[in-house]
Amino acid sequence: MARSWTRLHEYLGHPPGPVTYEMVAEAVRRKLGESDDLDWKEGLPAASPVPGQWNEFAKDVAAMANTRGGLLVYGVSDTLDMVGIDLDKVNDKQLGQWLRVHLQPTVSGVSYVKLPATDGSGKDILVVDIPASEMAPHFLYGWQQKDKDKTTFNAPFRHRDDTDYMAEHQIALAYRDRFARQDAAEAALEQHVQHTTDLVLGESEAQAAWLVVAARPTRPIPRMVPALSRSEARDVVSRSARRAEGLLVSAIPMRRLLGPQLFPELLDNNPRKGLRRWVDTNMLVPARANRWRGVLVELHHDGTVVTAVDLSHHALPPDYPAVPLPVSSPVLISAAFETIALVHEHRLALRADTPVELRAVLQTQPDPGSRFAPVILDPGLGRPEIAEWARQPRTVQPAHSDLAPFADDQALIAGATDLAEGLLHQFGLDILRT
Repeated sequence: MARSWTRLHEYLGHPPGPVTYEMVAEAVRRKLGESDDLDWKEGLPAASPVPGQWNEFAKDVAAMANTRGGLLVYGVSDTLDMVGIDLDKVNDKQLGQWLRVHLQPTVSGVSYVKLPATDGSGKDILVVDIPASEMAPHFLYGWQQKDKDKTTFNAPFRHRDDTDYMAEHQIALAYRDRFARQDAAEAALEQHVQHTTDLVLGESEAQAAWLVVAARPTRPIPRMVPALSRSEARDVVSRSARRAEGLLVSAIPMRRLLGPQLFPELLDNNPRKGLRRWVDTNMLVPARANRWRGVLVELHHDGTVVTAVDLSHHALPPDYPAVPLPVSSPVLISAAFETIALVHEHRLALRADTPVELRAVLQTQPDPGSRFAPVILDPGLGRPEIAEWARQPRTVQPAHSDLAPFADDQALIAGATDLAEGLLHQFGLDILRT
């Protein structure tokens, strides 16, 4: 998925959205010069004649990824004239293979946008959109004849309108920045989990097991990308509900067990403004107090998604012997799938091509005598019951998952399964035996 805000958008005064042929043509007409995030290219990338030789395309991609991302636009001459290229000769798979072979680590999230001419000129354009990489620095290796057949291993970067190579101190700084970003992302994810845990446990009138899931993009969404409107946030929730239902039906026979999905069933999809986020919940508003299962959904403007679900509410039939801390496994599974679908639809709505990291935890009020007791459905009667043969731990470790930038339904199912099984396996349960 190509980025929605680039040098072309900024220069032309366009709102976030896809790069179009008209935008490229207008930028060329206005003679927009090259910069650290824009490089005009006349001809298509040339293949290395010998395996292992220096690859200019990989160098250009690494330089953009090591700096702040940018566009390589093929079909525009050095004199800023539209010359066009033959789109039939563009081989996305080959270009991607060059990146995997010549770069360490490889650059992910690169988009190849083919733009046929819309003005009748026949001068088609290829735009290679490279996001700023969270895994920088990226090194390019190969041998060059101009260096007397010397094998080189360098980290290129963009400096204004030129490409240079990092010195040792710049490489050290790039690694420190990478590790600092990873630490900051981990801390932010933990902060969301802890804040939501404190919030829902403070609203619980009785001891309960809460599933809290936080999902955060690994690359920040540009600040100039507008936040979702209320109606757009509602559309995200509606689309995610439909997607989650389809994912569940494809993955495991959950529809007949759970009925309607949790979020649409327990929320009226009427999100309210929060602190740089949209919040929908059936708690916190005394006038809307009810006996439903507690649910919280937050769609943050920076792409973060947080969900929380009370897994103990009516987990067992009224005539079942009292259990201090029941954990409904079917509800946990459904919530994992619905959260994954919500994260995916939210990311699409923000036109964000970034990977997403997720963390799921089971939380409850401190009580040294309580154990999480997993509730499954009796295979014969479909009646909820405690899995007597399962483990009943006092604490459960967090479960983790991630979504790639271009996740299809199978990737979404895998991500939701990772989250659910990461928790269920600590009880000795399998996702298909709940």
